[in-house]
Amino acid sequence: MNKFIVIGIVAAVLLVGGSGTAYYFLVMTAETDGAEPAPKVDDRAFIYVEIPPVVANFDVKGKMRYVQITTSLQTRDTVSSQTIKDNIPLIQSDLLTLMQGAEFDELNAPDGKKQFIKQIEKSVNNMFKDGPKPFEMERAMITGFVIQ
Repeated sequence: MNKFIVIGIVAAVLLVGGSGTAYYFLVMTAETDGAEPAPKVDDRAFIYVEIPPVVANFDVKGKMRYVQITTSLQTRDTVSSQTIKDNIPLIQSDLLTLMQGAEFDELNAPDGKKQFIKQIEKSVNNMFKDGPKPFEMERAMITGFVIQ
């Protein structure tokens, strides 16, 4: 009789263990199969390219004001970094055009600076998007800002 109890307990343990294993492999793996794969993390180091300062003047209520902005562009790609370095005068010219199209009060406000950064990013990416090699720029930053 004790033999049958031991065999019954072992059979119950095997049945519960087998059911749990089957549930894990059938249900849990089915949920992860439809999931999106984890995004690939770019582990290349950042490269920062500083653009020399650009100065623009503004007439504010009859008084001449000057704004000097220094920007840096962030990339992880060495080819894109070299493209930026080779075209600094073109980028400076574009930044000057963007500055002259902006309002003085907007450039002086935090939200205006954020908007200006977005314009820089869009402008630089558009400048090189049709180049012979893919252009990668992650972001633009204002690293110097002077108002007189």
